[in-house]
Amino acid sequence: MRRLNRRGATLTVLTALVAGLLGVPAAPALAAAGDLTTSAGGTGNTNSANALTVGVGARGLVLRGNALYVADQQDHVIRRVDLTTGTITVVAGMGAANGQGDGGPATAAGINAPWDLDFDTAGNMFIAAASNHRIRKVDTSGQMSTFYGTGSTSVLNNPQGVGLDASDNVFVADTDNTRIVKITPAGVGSVFGSGLALTEPTNVAFDSAGHLLVADCNSGLDGAIWQYNAAGTARTRIAGNGTNTFADGVAASASGLDCPRGMTVDTTTDTVYFAEAGRNRIRRFTIGGTISTVAGTGTAGITGDGAAATAATVDYPNDVVRDAATGTLYLSQGGSQSVPTWGVRRFTVGGSISTVAGNRWATYSGDGGAATAAQLYHPGGADFDSADTMYIADTDNNRIRKVTGGVISTVAGTGLASGALGDGGAATSAQVRKPQDVAVDGGGNLYIAEFGQHRIRKVTPGGVISTVAGTGTAGASWTGVATTTQINKPYGIAVVANGDLYFADSGNNRVLRVSGTTISVVAGDGTAGASGDDLAAATARLNAPRDVVVDAAGDVYIADSGNKVVRRVRGGIITRVAGVYATAGGNGEGGPATAATMDMPAGLAIDTGGDLYIADGAGTNSGTGSQVVRRVDRHGVIHLVAGRQGSYSYAGDGLAGASTSTRLHTPARMAFDSTGNLHIASSGELRIRQLGLMTSAAWFWVSDAGISATPVVYSWEFVSRTATAIKSVTLTVPVSATTSVYLVSALNLPSTGTVSLSGGVVTYTLASAVTVPAGRHMHLSIAGFTNTASAGVQHSTVTTLTSGGATIDASTSGGVYFSLATAVLPVPRPAAAVTSPVVTKIYVDPLLRPDSTVVTTLAVGVNATNGYTLAVSGTALSGVNGTIAPVSANLAGAVVSGSFGVNRVGYTAAVTGLGAYQATAGSYAGYTTGGETAVTAARPTAVTGDSVQITNRIRIDYLQKAGTYTGTVSYRVTGNY
Repeated sequence: MRRLNRRGATLTVLTALVAGLLGVPAAPALAAAGDLTTSAGGTGNTNSANALTVGVGARGLVLRGNALYVADQQDHVIRRVDLTTGTITVVAGMGAANGQGDGGPATAAGINAPWDLDFDTAGNMFIAAASNHRIRKVDTSGQMSTFYGTGSTSVLNNPQGVGLDASDNVFVADTDNTRIVKITPAGVGSVFGSGLALTEPTNVAFDSAGHLLVADCNSGLDGAIWQYNAAGTARTRIAGNGTNTFADGVAASASGLDCPRGMTVDTTTDTVYFAEAGRNRIRRFTIGGTISTVAGTGTAGITGDGAAATAATVDYPNDVVRDAATGTLYLSQGGSQSVPTWGVRRFTVGGSISTVAGNRWATYSGDGGAATAAQLYHPGGADFDSADTMYIADTDNNRIRKVTGGVISTVAGTGLASGALGDGGAATSAQVRKPQDVAVDGGGNLYIAEFGQHRIRKVTPGGVISTVAGTGTAGASWTGVATTTQINKPYGIAVVANGDLYFADSGNNRVLRVSGTTISVVAGDGTAGASGDDLAAATARLNAPRDVVVDAAGDVYIADSGNKVVRRVRGGIITRVAGVYATAGGNGEGGPATAATMDMPAGLAIDTGGDLYIADGAGTNSGTGSQVVRRVDRHGVIHLVAGRQGSYSYAGDGLAGASTSTRLHTPARMAFDSTGNLHIASSGELRIRQLGLMTSAAWFWVSDAGISATPVVYSWEFVSRTATAIKSVTLTVPVSATTSVYLVSALNLPSTGTVSLSGGVVTYTLASAVTVPAGRHMHLSIAGFTNTASAGVQHSTVTTLTSGGATIDASTSGGVYFSLATAVLPVPRPAAAVTSPVVTKIYVDPLLRPDSTVVTTLAVGVNATNGYTLAVSGTALSGVNGTIAPVSANLAGAVVSGSFGVNRVGYTAAVTGLGAYQATAGSYAGYTTGGETAVTAARPTAVTGDSVQITNRIRIDYLQKAGTYTGTVSYRVTGNY
């Protein structure tokens, strides 16, 4: 349920900066995420599923013995139908629209839109993976590989047909490159029939002499079937007359064709059977003979089972295969009609027709069974009721599904996009058209954002459906009454404790609230734009918002999708909390969310601690969209929690929630269950994914994430989940070497503990066990590390232990990316300032250089709402030849001025960078024990940070002896909130 969540107390932020460190990067970690799993949706496959109960988006077919193999283009798998038992299984593909998995089991690999398949003489399977732009191969041991193609469309572009000749040469209908590619068994490819133009080749077959036959679709115009000579230097049009006119009983070459697709050849007579998709028929001809229809009336449909095949309706048949022993033909069909017509059917010439696989839907099945074995079709959102029943907006199945005890069922919608509205009656008999999101109130009422009918619908616990907002017609006519005011393409919806509804009226660029029968504007003036920050929300401009959530304080968060930002309405005033206007991308991890770029924020959720989760889905970034879920923590810092930037699609369950492993495809609206697991409607995966959250939360920072950087400060923030006495804390660290580690600061733990390092584990041991109340945030900052020499993402695991060594809480942080580049580091502020004493050396030779300088460059990053202050403190410089004391504080003159004096040390400060709005930078002062403010910045820093240059200067007179003088200088940054 999108219910109110209690906002966690806000901690201020401080960044510890150390002299000599040239950056403060790294991606702070996410709240510990567990594995991504599937909570609903999949391929609809079980080990012995009835083939007639599964949705099959059938395209290409191959018959081998009593097994029919089906290229299921909609579900991204290859299915096998046992024609003896009537059962169906998946033999290749995990139901993912990607090209992953080469070198592993075929059932764990992704296939993107398989259109056709064939086998060689050894039994290896070849798949025309159209949207992978490759030919994939499954060997006889079940291993997947890429046989041909690189993914570049110049090599193969949307290949829709594949066939092998008697010599195991692979011929590919390279559809969008309008050519045939021949590939030898060794994988060497060439263009076959070069110079012989094709328009839309879709399938290949071979006659009794081994000549290649090509189906050239050219939908609605002048489709043809061509026969090539052995060398591919000439061809003959054996069917089609260059027009779209229909005629049976004439020479095949005298009849017009409309998009011939799949073919099969009875080589004993050279009779060609082909699927004429554009005419909804299966036709046949003997090469050089007449053409006739053997199935289909020419009207699209799926009627006629049990009757003559020629009296049945078929819909956009894609392929046909023939059992040579019995003469039985099998056809695949579906996809051109608004009513479901998908399936695989069987018939004999002159005989009856029946369905052997598919339930008429492309990707719908499973009601009454396990939710993880069910099929969803581009789910748009999910929510939970108080009993943890999950409700799913099964968008393109035009249904609302629910999952109780792991079993899925339909609670609203017939699956059809047309029919009676159904208000006042049973929700399962009503039309629910393209629902994008759902929300459940405390009384068990279900609310539906019905995108396709421009309505907000309500289903009572008794199953009665009604309209609570919208007229059913897209528009912006306003009456103030919810049911007579027009809305336009509602997306995300939320319900709060008092029963008020909030929803994203996307097509009208508004967020609206329904209270009782009254509708009002929360944000947006109805015109697309990106204005109004820090002003009244109702006068601001939004751009196609796609989700809305409300936190415990009543703040409204809006996924302002078209503007690529997330905005917040507090007290009627709107502000931006994440993203940069009109700037696509996925950068900024570990920095302020307001400086990070996003691509298409489409879903929002808020956890019990007040952290904001953003589903950043499909858009323009990297051509595929960001395809991730990101989290803005209570410090305003953004982190990646699931998915891989710019890399889409399901990649299997059980993968750790790290950006290097998990993948999502078009993540949309999200919801938390009562245990804190985040459920993500991953539309392009046809699944609901679950991001398992661990029982504790950890954040991990480093002061400099450069490879082999030293000395480095590591910081952790973690949460006590149980009020148990803590004796020690262990923290794993990505170090390659260390000098002497020491505690910099501690918050909500005693600062008198001891620090030790063994291998990659730091242990902080308390003098005596301390009980920390449940929910308390603790902070440790430890210095003296030398970073790992290996680039890549590193995590830290935080474990609290009892005196007896028993684990209390354990949590793995998100990743910090270690590289030669540097980034920005915001750190939560502990009770005392974080400082790190570092030795500063200045070399003095009064005869040569009476005015010596050493410049330290600091990268300052902080997300504090009112900027930060940088203070500098230090000691006298000491050497074998004496001591050089600091000048007094607050000197206005330069270090080199006469008033500065001789034998004194001081500094100047200069600031550059996008985030710097300094008030006092550039003043001169001396190092004092208490520290003096060198820089005051009025605003948060940019992602790249402020570059602060501290120039340590010394002026000595001619009596000072030459030598090396050292002293301790500390830098302290405090966020101003």
